[in-house]
Amino acid sequence: MVKQSVTKRILIFLAIAVGVPWIAALVIHLTVRTDDLIKLGTIATLLFGTAPALANVATRLITREGWGRLWLRPNFRGGWRFYLAAWLLPLLAVIAGGGIFFLLFPQSFDSNLSAVRKTFASIPFLATNPWAGMLVTTLENMIFGLVLGVFYFGEEFGWRAYLFPKLMERFTGAETGSVPAEDPAKAALYTAGARKAALLVGVIWGVWHWPGQFLSMKVDPTIPLLIPLVFLMSTCALSVLLCWVTLRSGSVWPASIGHGTINATSGLMKSLMKGPVMLLLGPISSGVIGGLGFLALALVLLCRRRAFAEKKAAGSESARAVAGAQNA
Repeated sequence: MVKQSVTKRILIFLAIAVGVPWIAALVIHLTVRTDDLIKLGTIATLLFGTAPALANVATRLITREGWGRLWLRPNFRGGWRFYLAAWLLPLLAVIAGGGIFFLLFPQSFDSNLSAVRKTFASIPFLATNPWAGMLVTTLENMIFGLVLGVFYFGEEFGWRAYLFPKLMERFTGAETGSVPAEDPAKAALYTAGARKAALLVGVIWGVWHWPGQFLSMKVDPTIPLLIPLVFLMSTCALSVLLCWVTLRSGSVWPASIGHGTINATSGLMKSLMKGPVMLLLGPISSGVIGGLGFLALALVLLCRRRAFAEKKAAGSESARAVAGAQNA
């Protein structure tokens, strides 16, 4: 009965979070002219971005689930390390993926940093010292990522604060936020369920983006047809990172910051590119090669035995963070 109840809530959530944007995108595709899609794009993005959060609230109301375990409490004191990880690790992954891309395609690397020089043409020092300009650009993007984190709360409150815990509960039979039993078998089941849930959220999250990508292809026919599949690989890797910081901090806010930082820094390596960006390969982090940094990070977290296990000590920082998540 418990699993049936959880499954019902998952399906209702998906019907709202995924179904509504997909239907809206279909209506837009059938009724809006191609020339008007760009104008409508920003508004549609804002509306679609709130769908997962609205699905969280609506599912709770429909199923009378209540308002426990919202994951809204910051838990900064016990989970500050995961805030820092959510903010810094995306930058390191972007740099690693871009570095691998330029190692494989050295002819694409612009050692003169022409794009950076052009950006800072009105600032002589940075125009003549493009690596300093690159550092300034990186710092700007990192700060902007914190601001974007507020915007991406709409998605994270749905994907990481509701769907992820529900899928964990479906896979393990144990509520997310409860410290696993001392039984090693139960602890292993719990962590295995967390890994599966993180990857499945990544798949769903990627498919949720597809209507926007298909509409973009309608505006720009040069976009490769394989982009949606490549993007799916990217969202799975990103989901592992965002689900990890959510679970270990007991709060949705690190994932929101991580999401904002990922989007703010994903195109950073374009500034080092000579010629057009290879959308399928890189150096942007959504490309197959440009995304290898995030893939490596995801594999480390998935293979690390206790990455998705909550601390068992009742007085530990993680335990306090989890308790806060249960009471928020």
